[in-house]
Order: sequence, then C-alpha cells, then structure tokens
Amino acid sequence: MQRPCEVCDGLAKLELQAAADKPKVRRVLVGERIVALCEVHAAQVKRAGTTDVDTLRELFPEPSGRRSLVGRRSPLDRRVFPPRPEGRRRSGGRRADDARD
Repeated sequence: MQRPCEVCDGLAKLELQAAADKPKVRRVLVGERIVALCEVHAAQVKRAGTTDVDTLRELFPEPSGRRSLVGRRSPLDRRVFPPRPEGRRRSGGRRADDARD
C-alpha cells in the first residue's frame, strides 16, 4: 500500500483541499527521515535545498496557524537503517537439545 503525500494529506484533513486522485508519490530523504511527497511538493523541497526536518516543517505551514502540514513523526521506514553486520537473527530452536541444521 502506497503512503499518501504528507502535505496533501494534511491539507485534506483540514478540508482545504480535496483528496487527490492518487498522485505519484516519491520518497524523499530529508536529514535522517524519509518523507512521502507528491511530485509537486518534492520539487519544492528540492528547490529550497532542504537538508533537515525542521526546515522542511517550516517550508509547509498551515494556511491559517503556526503548525506545519508535515508531522513531527513519520511511520518507521527500515530502509534508512543499514543491515546488521552479523546478519539476520536466527532462532536456535525451541529446546536446548534440538538439532541445528
């Protein structure tokens, strides 16, 4: 399931913009966070040269208010973190005397 654009979703929740017909969403790495943005909002981020989340939040304020349309927290996207150097965890079996493969 594709995540919606975080800015468009914020506008739709405020009922300032109708929900779009599934625009193409890009995942943009800003600082250490991956943000889901439509092509229009991703282009704005690129033009502004945004490098951290605080600047990103200032770039998309609510039309009436001081809050940002981009939330402080985002669903965890594991692809930001590198794989474990020791590899995946493996179960040793249910009991101590189970044979290992």
